[in-house]
Amino acid sequence: GLGSWLFHMTLQYQWQLADELPMVYGTCICIYCALQADVKVGTDIYVALALFGYSAVVTLVYVQIRKPVFHQVAYGLEVAIVLVRSMLHQIEVRKTNARAYSELVHMFWLGVGAFGVSFVLWNIDNIFCTNLRALRAVLPAPLGPLFQLHAYWHIGTALGCYVSIVYQQYLRLVKLGTVDRFRIRRLAMVVPYIDRCKKTE
Repeated sequence: GLGSWLFHMTLQYQWQLADELPMVYGTCICIYCALQADVKVGTDIYVALALFGYSAVVTLVYVQIRKPVFHQVAYGLEVAIVLVRSMLHQIEVRKTNARAYSELVHMFWLGVGAFGVSFVLWNIDNIFCTNLRALRAVLPAPLGPLFQLHAYWHIGTALGCYVSIVYQQYLRLVKLGTVDRFRIRRLAMVVPYIDRCKKTE
C-alpha cells in the first residue's frame, strides 16, 4: 500500500516500518479469522487482545533493534499459525462437504504457491542483485523489467493475500452452514471470488 510505495521511493527507515509492520497487523486479522471461524455469534476478546499485544510487542522491539530478520521471524510465525489452522479446518470440512473441501484446498495451494514463488524470487533478487543489474544493463529496454524479481514479490504476495481473504470468507460460510448458497468463481480461471448461486444452480 502507501507505506510500501513510500519506502521503495525513499528507502528511508521510517517508511520501511510503514511497509513491513502492516504485514504483521494484517496477518493478525487472518489469524483471528482462522481461530474464530467456528464461532457462531460474538467475539473472543482474549484472542483479540493477545493479537493486539503481539502486534504492539513486535512494533516496539522492531523500532528499537532495527533488524529485518526479527520482522521476518515475527511475520513467519504468524503465517505458520494461519497455515496450520487452515489445514486443520480443511481436515474437518473434508468429513462433511466434499465440494467445499475441494475449493478450500485449491485456494490454500494457490495462496501458498503465490507466496512461495514470490519468496524464492525475492531471495534470488537479494542474493544475485549485482548479476541481475548487469543482465538488465545489456538487455533490450523492453526486456529489462522482466528481471526486476522484487516486483514479482509484490505481485505474488498481493495475490496470496487476496486469496487468503477469500479463503477465510469461504471457510466462514462453510462453518455457518450457508456455503451452499454460494459458489467460487474464477477470473481468468485463476483468481477466485465468491458469488451467490444462480437460481438454476
